[in-house]
Amino acid sequence: MRTFMAVRTNTKIEEQVTKLQDFLKANGFFGSWPKKENAHLTLFFFGEIEDQKISVVENLMDKIVPPFKPFSLKVSEIGLFPNKGLPRVVWMKCEGNEILDLYKDLNVELKKHGFSFEERFTPHLTVGRLKEIPKNWDETISGITYEPLNFECNAVELFSSILTYKGSVYNSIHKSIFGG
Repeated sequence: MRTFMAVRTNTKIEEQVTKLQDFLKANGFFGSWPKKENAHLTLFFFGEIEDQKISVVENLMDKIVPPFKPFSLKVSEIGLFPNKGLPRVVWMKCEGNEILDLYKDLNVELKKHGFSFEERFTPHLTVGRLKEIPKNWDETISGITYEPLNFECNAVELFSSILTYKGSVYNSIHKSIFGG
């Protein structure tokens, strides 16, 4: 099963993602645009994993997540991957030390069970994956501003991801709630 671990956002964030997508489309950007209801902050993308590994991930989530207290993340600016050259992904930056601590704690435990992820983590919400960009892309991107937004993080979810011709379909298969 194709899976990833993530934190959900809220309606205001979803609306802002949609506004940014509409702005980019209207300014000559072409790509794949996640549906607003799929807005999330990915912690770990596992790809295809077997059912027994899913159980391991669920158990680790239930061990690591509950001691954390709910926290707020600030969404404040636009970013690009890669950082140099032509961009392939446009994203919204998420700020907050708690998400970095959560990532670190989960990453340490996942590594003990054979999963391998980067130490460096850039908390973000994907706005779009670009296939074509206009010549003045850097001016357009640098001109994007919006009021900073916040969203509350109170759970981490494991999702299945099914690829369809209409886009990805995400289903929550496990949820661990912050309780600290």
